[in-house]
Amino acid sequence: MTSTHQVTIVTEDHESITFDCRSDEDVITAAVRQDIYLMSSCREGGCATCKGYCSEGDYVIGKVSAQALPSQEEEEGMVLLCRCYPTTDIEVEVPYTYERISFSPEGMDFEAEVVGLEQISINVVKFQLRRTGDDKTIKFEAGQFFDLEIPGTETTRSYSPANISNSQGDLEFLIRIVDGGKFSEFLKKDAKVGQRIKAKGPSGVFGLKENGFTPRYFVAGGTGLAPILSMVRHMKEWGEPQKCVIYFGVNTEAEIFHLDELEQLAAQMPTLELRNCVWKCSDDWHCEKGSVVDILRRDLVETGAKPDLYLCGPPGMVDATFAVCADLGIPKERIYLEKFLPSGQ
Repeated sequence: MTSTHQVTIVTEDHESITFDCRSDEDVITAAVRQDIYLMSSCREGGCATCKGYCSEGDYVIGKVSAQALPSQEEEEGMVLLCRCYPTTDIEVEVPYTYERISFSPEGMDFEAEVVGLEQISINVVKFQLRRTGDDKTIKFEAGQFFDLEIPGTETTRSYSPANISNSQGDLEFLIRIVDGGKFSEFLKKDAKVGQRIKAKGPSGVFGLKENGFTPRYFVAGGTGLAPILSMVRHMKEWGEPQKCVIYFGVNTEAEIFHLDELEQLAAQMPTLELRNCVWKCSDDWHCEKGSVVDILRRDLVETGAKPDLYLCGPPGMVDATFAVCADLGIPKERIYLEKFLPSGQ
């Protein structure tokens, strides 16, 4: 027998919204049915965009990716709203502000033209789009992502821009080429300048948090540099005064990219320091030698700094960095992260 329960969503800025949810539908579906669009993306329990903390009530969790919702987090009361089925009234705290909730599906979908396609390392392509139509404004919070559709298919993949909001309609993506990956194959074989592509967004909750003048350390693995670059570029644009350090790590020298862009940014920002790290490097490598996690640990131990940390990269890198921070007494509430999760090719 189907029953109906109330769901209350409490946002980061202490606003709330309440709506009905049937026991046979997940929270995201129930919200959409009532023209409430919470932060979500895959809606298949795989991306963690709709993660929140259930502070009151009971529920059943459907099938989820263990990387999107680890068992320890599930035991602590974390939920993926796209796989959360209430059995009583529930209250869920979400890590974003009320303004990120939409009450209309309009404005999320748009078309863009491919204006740039360049391989910038052995396994990374810079993919540049420009929004078509009369309204070219691209507005998003640094750290968010867009869903891009492979032309002629219904296959989408999610990528974070490396640039910031602008009125020219420009989006710059740094995309890792994966053997057998559908979007990778599209970039290698079919993508070309002038092509049109469907996009949707922005989505996601990864982004800068206000915490006074606390230093910000950014840790990026590979193409995890994209949302990190967006956040630091946002800081530059708005003249934010916090000291910041970018720890950018790859495995080999052939995988490194965007060094000129990083140096240019550092030259324009007196508050910015760079740590370009290569794990397996030659004796001639001129920057940091070793893993990005080890270089971060070295700096934290030497300085005793207790910064806010922003992590984006493969799960192994993120988990290892998180462990270092826990080891050195940096509270988990000061660590903000985004893991690359498997796309299913």
